[in-house]
Formats: sequence, C-alpha cells, structure tokens
Amino acid sequence: MDRPRVVITMPAYRAEATLPQTLADIPAGLADEIILVDDASPDRTAEVARSLGLTVHVHGKNRGYGGNQKTCYTEALRADADIVVMLHPDYQYDPKAVPLLMAPILAGDADMTFGSRFAGLSDPLGGGMPLYRFLGNRVTTTLENIMLGSRFTDLHSGMRAYTRRCLLSIPFNRYSDDFDFDSQFLVDAVTSGQRVVEVPIPTRYTRESSSISIGPSLRYVGNSLAYAARYSASRGRRGRRWPLLNPRPYRPPAIYGPPIQTRCVVCDGLDHSVVYPKTATSAVQVEEFACTTSGLGAHDDIVRCMTCGMISSWPLPSPEELSDLYSDVIDDEYFAEEPHRREVFEWFCRNMGGYTTPGRDLLEVGAHVGLFLDVARTFGWDVRGIEPSKWAVDRGHELYAVPLEQGTIETWSEEPGSADVVVMLDVLEHVADPREALEKIRAVLRPEGLLILSTVNLSGVHARLVGGSWPWFIRSHLHYFSEDSLVTLLGRAGFEPIEWSLVPRSFHLSYIAGREREHHPSLARVAGSVARTFDPKVPLGWLGDITFVASRPTSR
Repeated sequence: MDRPRVVITMPAYRAEATLPQTLADIPAGLADEIILVDDASPDRTAEVARSLGLTVHVHGKNRGYGGNQKTCYTEALRADADIVVMLHPDYQYDPKAVPLLMAPILAGDADMTFGSRFAGLSDPLGGGMPLYRFLGNRVTTTLENIMLGSRFTDLHSGMRAYTRRCLLSIPFNRYSDDFDFDSQFLVDAVTSGQRVVEVPIPTRYTRESSSISIGPSLRYVGNSLAYAARYSASRGRRGRRWPLLNPRPYRPPAIYGPPIQTRCVVCDGLDHSVVYPKTATSAVQVEEFACTTSGLGAHDDIVRCMTCGMISSWPLPSPEELSDLYSDVIDDEYFAEEPHRREVFEWFCRNMGGYTTPGRDLLEVGAHVGLFLDVARTFGWDVRGIEPSKWAVDRGHELYAVPLEQGTIETWSEEPGSADVVVMLDVLEHVADPREALEKIRAVLRPEGLLILSTVNLSGVHARLVGGSWPWFIRSHLHYFSEDSLVTLLGRAGFEPIEWSLVPRSFHLSYIAGREREHHPSLARVAGSVARTFDPKVPLGWLGDITFVASRPTSR
C-alpha cells in the first residue's frame, strides 16, 4: 500500500517570531508538504515562511481564525493530501506530538483526531494556560459532552488531524469565520458519524501564543454551546437520530393486496403488494405532470416491495411515455411564487457551498425554467441544465438566459467526469428507474464531485400522520422514498450520502388555497377568503415532505 500523503497546514497571524522554532520541532520526514496561510499579518510572517521553504497563501484582508482554516483545508485538498494536520505556528502546541495525532488515522481507527491538553499527564495550568480559559474549557467541555453523548476531555483544542474523506464529508465552508469554527466542525463530526479520537498532548503558553480575551471568549462559549444544543437536538446524541446513521423505513398501516409482480428499483425484488389502491378516475392528463399540478392525492396503485419495503407507483409508464408527457407540459402558475422559490434555491446554494468541489461546473437535471440555475450563477457557479418540457426550456432562455437543453435523463448524453456538481431538485421521484439515473449521473461527476438532490420524504411527520391521504401521492410521482430506501438506493448507485435535512419551504396562503382546490375544497375556500384580506407566508418545511440530501461518489 502506498504511503499516505501528509500535508501540515498552519493558520498564521503574526507568527514571524515563533514560526522557525515550530517548524524546527516537526519530526523530519513527517510531512510531504507544509502549507501556511497568512491572514493578512502586519509583520513578516509570509516572508519568513517562504524563506523556510513552505507553501504560502496570503489573504488580502483578515478573514478570522475560521476563515483562515477554510483556506488551509481547501488548499490541502488541492494539494492531494490524504491526511491533513492543523498545527498552529505560534508554538502553543508541541510539534513533536504530530505523530501521536496521526497514529489513530494511520491505524485506520479514526477519521478525525485532536490533541487533548487535559488527558494523561498533561498540565495545562502548569503550561501557562490562563485561568479564565481553563475554567471556561472545563465548563463548556462538560456541557457539550452531556449534549453530544461523548466523553472527551478537551473539546476546544486547536491541534487537529483529518482524513481526506472527513474533510470532504463535512461542510466546513459553511462555518463561522471566527473561533466558533472549531466547535462547529467537531459537533458536526460527532453527530454525523465521523470516528473522532482524542490523544494527549503537552501545551505551552507564551506571550507569542495566540489567545482571545475574556469578552470574545464568552461569545465563543455561548456560540459553541448553542451550536452543540441545536445539532444534538436535531440529530440526537452521537447522531442517533441522524437519518444517514440510523435511517427509518416506511411502514404502511396495512397491506391490502393483490400481489403485483414488478421489478423493485432498489433491490430488484419482484414481489409487491398494493398498499394504497388507486384514486385517479380519469385517463392520464398532461396537466398532472406540471410542477404545480392541482391533482393532489390522485394516484395509480401504490405498491410496496415485499423484500426491501420500497414504495412505488404501479404500473410505471415507459421512459418514452414520460418524455412525451413532460415535453408538452406548460406551467405558468410556477411563477406565482418566484420570490419564495428564489429564497429556497438560495438556501440550496448556501448548503452545497459548504462543501469543497473540484471546480465550479454545475449541471442541473430537470431544470424546469432554469430559475435555480439563475440563482446558482449568482453564487459563482458555471451552470447548464437539461429539461424535458419545451415550454420550460423556451421560457428559461427568454427570462433568465440560462443554458438549457431539452432532454431527459434517459436520452441525455454527457462526457464522463464533466461536472463538479449535479443537482436534481424534486426530480428523482419522477423518473422511471431512479437507480439507473443515479448511476448515469455518477459517471458524469468528477471523482470527488457532489450530488445535490431533494425528493419527497415518506419519513416526514406529515406522511406518517396521514398515511394514504398524503397529498403527494400523485400520478407524476413514480417512487416515494423513506430515509431507509433513499440511503440504500444511493449506496447501490455508487454514492455515499453525507448530509440530510428538511427543505425550509413556505408559501403564501393564496397559493396554498389554489393548490388545495380539488384535494380539500372546503379548506381551500376558507384559506382563499382569508388570503383576500391578509396573505401571509405559511411555513411548511417542518412537515418534512421534502428532504435535502448531499452525496459524494464512492470509490470503485
């Protein structure tokens, strides 16, 4: 096995005096490259670093401790690092301890390690740690351990090491540019299933050692505790409610029969049974395949795979039939909530921007009129998309001047490895064979690219409460994913999910009334009456109907 490439990163600010000594104490031959990021220091830090043979990146203006680390890790990944070590150049942490930090990773027992100043025979007060920092560390570490379900001795250490996979799985570009960065990273690592190990290290505090004063320290403590509370509440202690660690299957209340023989798109099993008999009474209409269809709750038979539990519609139309239906779709009502849709698309862009990608080439599959592409372009992405509806493609060219091509996932052809990010928003449930579609997308993505998708969620509060009356059982939805079935499907298609969250949707009351005219006419009339005098936005994301999932291609 080839030796892993080790890159040591140094987030530097005013480190001119301590950098030579820090570098001299790093064991010889340990690092393949040392990258120093100078955060606009007013001294000669960058000049000294270059004279010592380091790779140097200089910020034009000060970005803060967290902002410095973002550059450190991004540049280390670009330098093909397999293991990334963060070592402060202020000589506060002993460079001789770097091999201890790397040992659990090299042994295959950790994805992330950090040095503990309180474990073993370490004596942080004897090493010069200020008393207020000692007390603050003890209190916050205790409280965070309780929230996270962990037993670490030092949750605020700045000496760390990561595997490449860990850095690719954590959205560190989304974190604070301040000192909160360290806590946010560690909380996400613990609650998302990364194997985190601490090792004892000695420390020293001198006048040159970086430190923060009492006021900023208190803000850091408050922000760290708040972040730990938020994610331990939403994901559970050590991620026990995190869908990517413990996905829940969807269990219908009853199985009605008759038995159906059809191939499951997840496990290839043939035995299915009807769980929700068809409610649609008319022939298929093109209008039912519009994004804003009013045919909520009207569906063909909904069947469950008796092997894996996947829920799908039956019978499935052929890819050719789907292409014909979608090519004729006209959906002017889509623009009624354009400002809100832009807000949601901005949320998607911020979320996916938290992850590093090989480049900025973004492809959207099922791009509708290209509104998401228009938003993504403002975030610096080089965008293009495919869309089956001729009307939507023409409108996208006319209104947003986005590069759209008419086509479907089944007919579309793209060079392998030509996209850094592929986006599928509310599309996967509409394709006849989602596993085949995902496998095709995987071939298009670059090896460390990113798949961003949203889809209907049978594991949500709404779906579980109403069962067969769920309004998103509709004709254009061919497959319905629970946490369990989506995670399994992604894995079998060659993807590793790295994030799962609910999409924060909200719509004006008048828009909801219009959508519910046929499904709940009485409710729609009342809502419409209210909306004529007061038309508030109604938050619906908490219902859990739509889920966001980010995934990376697995190595094969």
